[in-house]
Amino acid sequence: MTAESSIENTLYQALGLPENSSEKKQKSQVKVPYAEKDGRLVHISTVARGLKCNAVCPVCKIAVVARKGEKIRHHFAHYPGANCSTETVLHYIAKQFLYEKLISAIALKQLVQIKWKCIACSHRHSLNLLEDVCQAALEKNLDNCRPDISLLDKNNKPRALIEIVVSHRPDDKVLKYCNQQQIPLLIFRIANAEALEALGLYHGIDPTVVLYCPREHCVHCDAPLFEKRLFIIDHSCWRCGAPMRLAVMQINHKLYGITHFSAEDQQIARDKGVVFREHFSKKSKQPEIAGAYRGKICLNCRTHRDIEQ
Repeated sequence: MTAESSIENTLYQALGLPENSSEKKQKSQVKVPYAEKDGRLVHISTVARGLKCNAVCPVCKIAVVARKGEKIRHHFAHYPGANCSTETVLHYIAKQFLYEKLISAIALKQLVQIKWKCIACSHRHSLNLLEDVCQAALEKNLDNCRPDISLLDKNNKPRALIEIVVSHRPDDKVLKYCNQQQIPLLIFRIANAEALEALGLYHGIDPTVVLYCPREHCVHCDAPLFEKRLFIIDHSCWRCGAPMRLAVMQINHKLYGITHFSAEDQQIARDKGVVFREHFSKKSKQPEIAGAYRGKICLNCRTHRDIEQ
């Protein structure tokens, strides 16, 4: 499996979507808690029951019924046979909520800080989503893709893209475009009515997944590169006091032992005077190499002991 396909599968898992695109899509069972009244979106809790709600579907503009019974979650519904899918309505409403939030934040020059755990390198990143952003555009054509929302700078160049996902998979062309342009892609999954309500009521921007890793990437496989440092430490044997040298690997400010040493790393350490010796571990019942953090071995008295943290 390539790095790209692995990230793609992780993305679908994070969104709660099937990895296999050939799997049959199920009809959305989400109850829509919003409709349009007097030109704006209203919540089911603010209107009268039945046709007295005087509301219409925001997509097809046909009158809807406010179902406010005692057993089923309150929601708006089309009449049977109406040619308007629930998924389309949910997607439209979520897009409008986000668009209105963004244009308001841009107008007020607000700081919109987003944080996410990267599915490429597993570390946490953050950024100001609206840095250098001057406008938001709905369904703007970009080369061969058309994202739900584009955030553009003063030169009309995309700085970030947004996709809304209900049950369909994210547009592969949008994913590819963001990867080529090295810009963030924010994906919002609307899996239930609560997610839609949170999007409408909560003032912040909290994407389900952010596809963007600010780290430098490998030119061959496009995997994120990590900062790695090899330290050689002068030490002494706890029993006989004889001098000895240890090697420790630091990757992104964390320390690791021999398990994170490549063959090249081991050779560099040997050239610097670190001696590696294989020993039998009582804990793992397997042969291990000592001489690197956390294991060490004294060549004078042959004592082996873990370094204390």
